[in-house]
Amino acid sequence: MPRRFIAILWSLLFLMFCAPLPGAAEPANIEVSITGVEGALLENVRAALSIEKYKNRTNLTEPLVKRLYERAFQEVGPSLQPFGYYGPLLEGKLLREGSLWRARYTVFPGEPVRVSELKLGIMGAGADDETLRDLVAGYPLRKGSVLDHAVYEKEKRRWQRLALNGGYLDAELTEHRIEVTPEKHAAVITLHLETGPRYRFGEVTFQQEKFSHEFLSRFVTFRRGDPYSQGSLFQLQNALRDGNYFSEIEVRPRRDLAEGLEVPVEVKLVPRKRQQYTAGVGYGTDTGVRGSLGWDSRRINRRGHQMSTELRLSDVRSNFSTRYIVPLKNPLVEHRNYTAGWFRENTDTSESDGFSLGVSDHHLRGKWKETVFVNYQREDFTVGDEEGQSNLLLPGMSWTRIKADDRVYASRGYRALLEIRGAHDALLSDTSFLQCRLSFQYIRGVRDFGRILLRGDAGTSLVSEFSEVPASLRFFAGGDQSIRGYAYRSLGPTDDAGEVVGGKHLLVGSVEYEHKLPRKFSAALFFDVGNAFDSPSESYKQGVGFGLRWRSPVGLIRLDLASAVSDSGNPWRLHFTLGPDL
Repeated sequence: MPRRFIAILWSLLFLMFCAPLPGAAEPANIEVSITGVEGALLENVRAALSIEKYKNRTNLTEPLVKRLYERAFQEVGPSLQPFGYYGPLLEGKLLREGSLWRARYTVFPGEPVRVSELKLGIMGAGADDETLRDLVAGYPLRKGSVLDHAVYEKEKRRWQRLALNGGYLDAELTEHRIEVTPEKHAAVITLHLETGPRYRFGEVTFQQEKFSHEFLSRFVTFRRGDPYSQGSLFQLQNALRDGNYFSEIEVRPRRDLAEGLEVPVEVKLVPRKRQQYTAGVGYGTDTGVRGSLGWDSRRINRRGHQMSTELRLSDVRSNFSTRYIVPLKNPLVEHRNYTAGWFRENTDTSESDGFSLGVSDHHLRGKWKETVFVNYQREDFTVGDEEGQSNLLLPGMSWTRIKADDRVYASRGYRALLEIRGAHDALLSDTSFLQCRLSFQYIRGVRDFGRILLRGDAGTSLVSEFSEVPASLRFFAGGDQSIRGYAYRSLGPTDDAGEVVGGKHLLVGSVEYEHKLPRKFSAALFFDVGNAFDSPSESYKQGVGFGLRWRSPVGLIRLDLASAVSDSGNPWRLHFTLGPDL
């Protein structure tokens, strides 16, 4: 008897705690569909519905599902008001298929509320400011526009930001509201900005000990008494950062120290380490294995002078150079360089060995970097069976412009260079000549899957005694950055023995298509054409091929296999390079 009683008791406990109660729902899943709206309206409706947030839970019961379904009829209206719809209708249906519930809604947004009146105004000292007046004239919500709360909020922030940037530090929106009359589908927007007085820049002070105030003040593009501008402060901070003198930069307007309407500016600077050493190794089919060592002094004296020295070694090209840099009026883009160096080049077609001394001034002319230079160059050279020595005083000018969305791997950008240089036998030179060179690179993305790369290089020389022009100033073609499929500097006019001796002129062009692949790889097809020549009637060489690219952490790696289609047998040549696009 006791055993039977215990068995009955356990059965009752099981029924109480484990078996489902009468009327209890089984766990359910929900599928929600919404029609009648799309785009941003649909996204906002989905984000507002509680049933959307619960649909993937596993502990849903029938009463809870029904409550969530009904709650949507109160949630849809507020979700559409930011877009100007204040009287939407919602129809719905809730169906059950086993443990799956299907909630189907159809939204009827109705007639939108439109702007019936705009009350916009700028008051105070900024009432006559053209930039602020344009805020009223260009207000994006016009009379008759569908009311958009997001645009209204964005414009509020924009008005305050432009007033602050323009020096109206006390500016505030004294009135800002939207009055909606849903039954008339009309809204009145009121936006009034009181600018207060316009502040001006006071004295700029620098907190540091390594540089003179006179030097640092050259980075400042505004003067005491100029209208206060946040943009000018950002420009100062960026200039100090790009100058490569400081590791930490803090530009602070000290309004708490303002005298009247003049706001002083305090700049705290932490200089970079004075010395920097660099080393690198690389490989290219033009140069073979190469290595470099460098030393930079970021601070020679309190006037911001700098110095850099670099040694580059390879089987084909080697050079040692030193450069002393003197900042000018605008240290960021204007400087004078004093240079000295030694160079050696040994290719299949020529050998040269020499040294150079020079001075150059660098300025910004519009959007072009302009360089005016004078170099003295002494060179011993062998080209073919010719040997010579040249002494040249080379004055010249160059203009460079680079624009790219990414200098390492650009989807859109270009680089252009024009250089003119020459020498005269009456000015410390062995011969007279004038030389001009133009080169460009252009990159254009093809949607998200590829790029088109165009490259061109042209040069011409006016010279009477070409045999006296050293190898370094003659034109050659062929190589990784010229006509692929041919060895470095292997193309050009030849002597009686068939040795390439270089030409007076150069014309090279290239077109390439690159298609992106997974994991930062891409494949390329290219066509190169051109030559170095003495007469335009001479033949042009062509190279075609394909390649593989990889966007590595240290730069773009290119591996190309090219065929010299202008030569008999169409020989193939492998090219390998590492470096940025532009």
